[in-house]
Amino acid sequence: MVKNLPNLKHLQYLLALHEHQHFHRAAQACFVSQSTLSSAILKLEEQLNCQLVERDNKSFIFTTQGEALVEMAREIILATGEFMAFAHFQGDPEKGELRLGSIPTIAPYLLPDLVQSCQQELPELSLFLKEDTTENLMSALANGDIDIALLALPVSPHNFKSKIVGRDAFFMAGDKQLVELYHQDHSYDNLPEQSIFLLSNEHCLTEHAVSACQLADASRINHFSASSITTLVQMTAYHHGFTYLPEMAVKKGVGMNEGLVVERMPDSMYREIGILWRSTSHRQTTFLKIAALIDKLLSNNNSLQ
Repeated sequence: MVKNLPNLKHLQYLLALHEHQHFHRAAQACFVSQSTLSSAILKLEEQLNCQLVERDNKSFIFTTQGEALVEMAREIILATGEFMAFAHFQGDPEKGELRLGSIPTIAPYLLPDLVQSCQQELPELSLFLKEDTTENLMSALANGDIDIALLALPVSPHNFKSKIVGRDAFFMAGDKQLVELYHQDHSYDNLPEQSIFLLSNEHCLTEHAVSACQLADASRINHFSASSITTLVQMTAYHHGFTYLPEMAVKKGVGMNEGLVVERMPDSMYREIGILWRSTSHRQTTFLKIAALIDKLLSNNNSLQ
């Protein structure tokens, strides 16, 4: 049996220091004094018999071995959390809290229905929701801050397990005159320059829409980039422009409520919706049940013409 095991709290301090790259901010995040956190890191180095960080009077960097041990510490903390949750809920993965993260172009249109479905099908499961960008959600998933991420695929390479849960078709939405111009020969060349409004680049919907809808002429894209679908639709309506909307938003009346002409794009133009989770999680059966609920909700969308 291994003796002199490190304190789990000290491993959490190590992870905080790596995340914040600053002793004072890491100590604040852990609700301890800076001296307490510094002493814990020194104690870890003594126990592990290796240097985790190189220090001078004003700064520090993690050593190569320190970086590797941070990743191992993260796995230990995540596994410990799984251990406690498994014990607390008597090994039933469908009980307790589940933290789900979703991107802003999905969350408002799908999560309310998903929460209702979960209340009916998984009544002992409490969903806690987080909305953020794809990049931030994948980081949160890796760090154990969420249990499952609901995203538009594809995403950057990763080590998570994933499952495609359905397709979300693209709709054109715009001023009646611009929609008629597009329909003349289904070409964006007929549209005025800067008449197409898109979300800012931090939203993957823009990349997926531009690719799926084969928008290659950047001169048609307006310099303004919206931070949300709500703003996107408002700007498109105000400037008598043209844009793309996901089906799950159109189903909720987005676009039509603002007086835009909304029409489905060809069937080949869509984005895939998927879920990601850590391969070490013991709750895969629960995640797959949630995936089935999302699949059903997205299938209901497909009846919208």
